[in-house]
Amino acid sequence: MSWAKVTLRLQEEKRNLVNGDEPTAMKAIEHSHGWKPIWDRLGEIVRNDLADFNDARGAQFQPIWNDFWLQVIPKQPPIDTVILHVDERTGVITLTCPISHPGVPRRGTFKISGERIESLGDFVGEPSPASQPMTPAEFSEFVLKPLVFPKVD
Repeated sequence: MSWAKVTLRLQEEKRNLVNGDEPTAMKAIEHSHGWKPIWDRLGEIVRNDLADFNDARGAQFQPIWNDFWLQVIPKQPPIDTVILHVDERTGVITLTCPISHPGVPRRGTFKISGERIESLGDFVGEPSPASQPMTPAEFSEFVLKPLVFPKVD
């Protein structure tokens, strides 16, 4: 069970949840890059986490992607979003999270190393990435949780 499902189950006791549509499955694409299977797995996990969230809350986020980028677009305000782009040559992921409100947008770079994704130390915004390399599932949670469960001040 994904982190999104666990969080939703905890919140389900407080709200009535509505079922939604799942995003379309991504085409399988073969590449010779060593980082490509982890990038593909990350994309699958992000889409599954969003599907879990959308199933429980109604279709609120739409992922769009191709071989080297993935974007999460909200279907209603706020218009905060997530953009992941992987450099085809290096396997370095650039994370950009534009925001529609005052504050510091989240951004930074991450390297796919083996089965893990690690911060290259240039991250700006909150929450900060883990100091240890993350699995694709942990990275998905790090990227999506502030978007789908924003802190309420």
